[in-house]
Amino acid sequence: MSWYAIESVDDAIDTTRSFLSSRTRGEWLRLAIIALFVSVGGGSVSSVTNLINIPPSMLPADTPPADVAPEGPSPVELLPEAIPTDPVFVVGLVGIFVLIGFVLTLLSETLRLVFYDGLRTGTVQLRRPARRRFGQAIRLFGFKLIVNTVFAIPVVVIGAVVVTTSGEFIDGTAMLVGAFFAAIVFGLWVIASLIINRVTNEFVVPVMVLTDSGVLDAWRRFGPVLRTNLSQFGVYVVVHFLLLLAVGIGQTIVAAIIFGIVGTIGALVGLGLILGVFGGFSAAAGSTVGLVSLGIVALLTLLVAIVLYLPVNIVVLTYITSYEVSVLGAADEELQLLPADYRTDSESPETPSI
Repeated sequence: MSWYAIESVDDAIDTTRSFLSSRTRGEWLRLAIIALFVSVGGGSVSSVTNLINIPPSMLPADTPPADVAPEGPSPVELLPEAIPTDPVFVVGLVGIFVLIGFVLTLLSETLRLVFYDGLRTGTVQLRRPARRRFGQAIRLFGFKLIVNTVFAIPVVVIGAVVVTTSGEFIDGTAMLVGAFFAAIVFGLWVIASLIINRVTNEFVVPVMVLTDSGVLDAWRRFGPVLRTNLSQFGVYVVVHFLLLLAVGIGQTIVAAIIFGIVGTIGALVGLGLILGVFGGFSAAAGSTVGLVSLGIVALLTLLVAIVLYLPVNIVVLTYITSYEVSVLGAADEELQLLPADYRTDSESPETPSI
């Protein structure tokens, strides 16, 4: 028995090489924009919140000890005045964040469809396929929102019951048993949600692009393929996980090298600016011009590192996506998204022209 979930690993390499081999500078720029908003395997930007944790040794020397009450009003007394409590302001702020999240998510879904379109046609465009796929992106966004809401409702209800239920009515043993079974149900619930979202992203979305259909129609088309190839897709889950693990390790190493080198250069530039222009850190920190200059250097350093890292993201996105659609096409030839010249590249002595 042939396991095409394993064979597609090499096919994806051929596809990636063929697809990226003759891209123009404009197409690389479009791919960079796509790679900024479309991730693979649920990846996201790493957290940097640990940067705000300042060790006690780095506090100013004149900071009063913890056991000595500072003069003046307590920070707790100033806290209500520092935090806006106007309901209109709070609602407006929440609305702005929700709107930004909606726009970014819709943009991500649109570019995901655009990228599949590029793999299918062998060309990389943005505006024309984005206009064509925007309606599908809205339906895809709505489908995911409904799925996530349906799966979130029981969790919210159970959490509200646990919080509002007093321990006077439930003894400790009953609470432990209930928490154990609730954790099992919650785990199964999360797994089911992840499966639906992953299948939608990795297989249903390319079917949408290939058949110009909506989410539900694409699910109906892919459902029988999934049921008749359960063992193949079981192998796919394992291989896909291993690929993401290997790719993630490689990305981490490359990112550490790129950001380390660029960060070192940026730090040296900032140090030269502090010592050569302002005469010291205290003078630079006490000057508005100094702070702005250092902020510009830090921002430029980050942007340069991101730009240098984007080609890695493009290659990874192309390879992982090519692997996913290769498995889909092997499971059902009618759902083959990749052009024939990409799939036969390993048998052809010449790279196909795009």
